[in-house]
Amino acid sequence: MKNITDYLEKSQVDKILGVARTCNCRDYLMIRILWRAGLRVSELVNIRSRDIEANNQVINIIKAKRGKQRRIVLDGETINMLSEYVLQLKLLEDQPIFDITTRQVENIVKKYGNVVNLNVHPHMFRHSYAIHLVRSGMDLRRVQLLLGHSSLNVTQIYLQFNDNDIREVYDAVKF
Repeated sequence: MKNITDYLEKSQVDKILGVARTCNCRDYLMIRILWRAGLRVSELVNIRSRDIEANNQVINIIKAKRGKQRRIVLDGETINMLSEYVLQLKLLEDQPIFDITTRQVENIVKKYGNVVNLNVHPHMFRHSYAIHLVRSGMDLRRVQLLLGHSSLNVTQIYLQFNDNDIREVYDAVKF
């Protein structure tokens, strides 16, 4: 089993988002969506304006891994920000909203992580999202659906907790 116990705490994500917000609207929005939707970078760069259902607070992911499709929910504030961004750019329905490469997204995320002294890569947001959902009480089946995994076994890889998480739960047990 892969060891991916490196994830971001909400406070760390907030720091990264805070820096990005003051620097660049597009970068902030991309990082915010990575965090709040648990998207893969390839999914992020393939979102088109026609994929947004603002009324339902949903984004249709047309080009997910292995050619699958899925719907992801987003909070109203993020959907509104995304919709406004699309309007400002006057994008056609089939144009990518973030017309950049996955490598460029990786560099952007790394840049903002460096500003707050964190070694960050985009997939950490996906892992952090999964951990955050479980910590907030979401059951594994729903986490699986939100991540777009075909198997709970794959989802479980994302749910490797670090030693501090284990210690916190262990210390709460009454012996």
